[in-house]
Amino acid sequence: MRNRLLALLIVTLLLSSMPGPVWADGMILPEAASPDYIVVRYHHVTVRIEDNHAVTRVEQEFVNPHPFAVSGRYLFPVPPGAMVSNFEASLGGQRQTVIRQDAATTNAALYDVVAQRQDPSLLQYADWESLAFDLELPAGGARRMLLSYDEVLAPTGGMYRYRYILSTERYSMAPLEDVSITVDLALSSGLSNLYVPTHNVSTERLGEGRARVTWQAQDVRPTENFDLFFTPAEGGFGSGLLTGTREGHEHFLFLFAPESEAAREDALPKDIVFVIDRSGSMAGEKIVQAQNALHFILGQLNPDDRFSIVGFDDRLLRFSTELAPVERETLREARRFVDDLYADANTDLEAALQAGLEILSRSESRPEATRLVVFLTDGLPTAGVTDGGLIASLVAEANARVAARLHVFGVGYDVNSHLLDRLAAENGGSVTYVQPGENLELVLSDFYARIANPVLTDIVVDFEGLEASDVYPAQLPDLFQGASLLLTGRYHATDSEVTVRVRGQAGGQARTYVYHFDLRESTGHDFVPRLWATRRIGTLLDQVRVERESAALVAEIRALGLGYGLVTPYTTFAIAAQADGAASEANMRLYGDQEALNQVSGQTTIQARVQNQSYQQATQANLASGANVVNSGARSVAQVGDPYADNADTPFAGAWLDLSLLQGQDIPDDLITDAWLAENIKVDREVAFGSAAYFELADDPAIRPFLQSAANVIFAHNGEVIAVQGAEGGASVPEPPEQSGNARGDQRSGVVKLLSDLYTWLGLFIVSQ
Repeated sequence: MRNRLLALLIVTLLLSSMPGPVWADGMILPEAASPDYIVVRYHHVTVRIEDNHAVTRVEQEFVNPHPFAVSGRYLFPVPPGAMVSNFEASLGGQRQTVIRQDAATTNAALYDVVAQRQDPSLLQYADWESLAFDLELPAGGARRMLLSYDEVLAPTGGMYRYRYILSTERYSMAPLEDVSITVDLALSSGLSNLYVPTHNVSTERLGEGRARVTWQAQDVRPTENFDLFFTPAEGGFGSGLLTGTREGHEHFLFLFAPESEAAREDALPKDIVFVIDRSGSMAGEKIVQAQNALHFILGQLNPDDRFSIVGFDDRLLRFSTELAPVERETLREARRFVDDLYADANTDLEAALQAGLEILSRSESRPEATRLVVFLTDGLPTAGVTDGGLIASLVAEANARVAARLHVFGVGYDVNSHLLDRLAAENGGSVTYVQPGENLELVLSDFYARIANPVLTDIVVDFEGLEASDVYPAQLPDLFQGASLLLTGRYHATDSEVTVRVRGQAGGQARTYVYHFDLRESTGHDFVPRLWATRRIGTLLDQVRVERESAALVAEIRALGLGYGLVTPYTTFAIAAQADGAASEANMRLYGDQEALNQVSGQTTIQARVQNQSYQQATQANLASGANVVNSGARSVAQVGDPYADNADTPFAGAWLDLSLLQGQDIPDDLITDAWLAENIKVDREVAFGSAAYFELADDPAIRPFLQSAANVIFAHNGEVIAVQGAEGGASVPEPPEQSGNARGDQRSGVVKLLSDLYTWLGLFIVSQ
């Protein structure tokens, strides 16, 4: 019995020493003698938003895996300015008595737990009010908790913002089995923009002014709060302007979108030609998938559309020499034409594109119609004109008379990426690369669904009251039903009142939409600068791919990576790549093989192009965030020290470093070491974590973003470099974002494994006794 008590005591002490309380959308602050980790099995959120009034309902289950009861206080943080009411909570079917705590009381509770558990991440809720109730979870028991509350949403930059504090689930003892958020919106004035910068959501338009936004994941520890921005429609369209400051620059995000139902009614007719490669290399699955996609598209054409099809190798097959109407018999003939396409011979790209443009030129002009050419190829030009530069020039010359948008699809690795990029850029279209293993049918079908209903073309955006620079995308796309224009850039304000004019063509008529914003009401959105920097880096990386590396390009990419905490091929010495996705380690390695990278075709250059396209088209702010980076406010902190180093008595062992301290340094090519840090960064002041001096720093809102990053952090403030050291030089290691993973590995997993091994060892030890 004594051995059993000893084992239990050891495990309890270990649990108590691990950082972080268990949070849900609120947080459980454990009593001092209680272990802090429990399991959140699931977390389901449903939200109903009517105009600017939101009702949130939360259902989750807590599981106490320990053989003893766990008690604590559940704290629901209320952000400053949030208008929350009618808060109700029940646990295990019993309604809880909820008290409201002011900011001072909340801070006192948070600071106690910060000191006891060495978990500074709680500081992000300092100076907030909170709603609280006490709870106890029985040994080995589970409790279902229900929450509900009302909230009045305040406008910001012409948009409404709904935020759900989801990041608190990162401290569940095990990944959540299931997490979901469902938001139903109903706006009486109509709904235009719907934008979620934090999560990859599904959006369903349900009718006039109505939509549903959903996000779901399994076996994850969420680390990102959920943000949703939406805009009422004004005159069929809506807009918003959000701004943020970083690296001494002002950044903006302008959003513009049509109201869904109005867009469907006002959709412009299309004159569209499909130009499809049927050369020998398309044989097999590729030609079958292209045929299936064409069959799908033919079934989706609108009654007012006109179309034709060109199949090509070194010969041309035309469905019609002029655009055909969308009629039953015409569609039947078109389907037979598609079925008869077969793969054979060489590839004459230039002749095929000229044939597609000629069909548009020969057809009766319709000023109200949008002209489109969809071009698909899987190979290099091997017949007719084969020089890429000449092909691009001849096509641009021919299209000057037709003014069609040219959307290009390159299939596989044997395509001339420089040529395809140029064809799309010079003819107002887009380029998509379909890699081996991807479903061509699905890619084509999804593309057509996005461009099926054009609503505004030839878009120009003008600003008054600010001077915009480095704007992305540099070439504005046409706007289609269900889509939004997301324009990012840097700016210099010339007035606090800004006017934005959006001009375009709809049905052959000029349209202008005018919006007014107060910059003082649009500011404070820290994700906006990171989104802009991601797009800027993507553009520069493609210059590296096409033009080769230069000292100037590398220097700017490196400065942006360090300044905004983003993954680049030139910052991996300090910023860890993600496990997969556009910011993966594998993608960063592509830029290390300059010879293969700078070819016009081949696996390396195509994969690099897909990678930097993802950056250029980013809509989520954390797409390129470093796996070892914590973004707090307008600063980024990364763990660059070795948490398991022998020299644990130095401030750099396991240190999380303010990345601004690396700007201008002579950086090594390999990973930064503790020795390098000690030699190159001079610490002016050391502060012990949890000390009185520490909490004096925590009272400063400007310093708090650094402190909440980790227990062992080094940062610059007011010309001074301050090093905060946790107990025994250890570091609290925040989880990386759940959407990205961590190429360096989850460093907490070692602690979890240690506990698992210890349980096993203790079990064997007890049995042996």
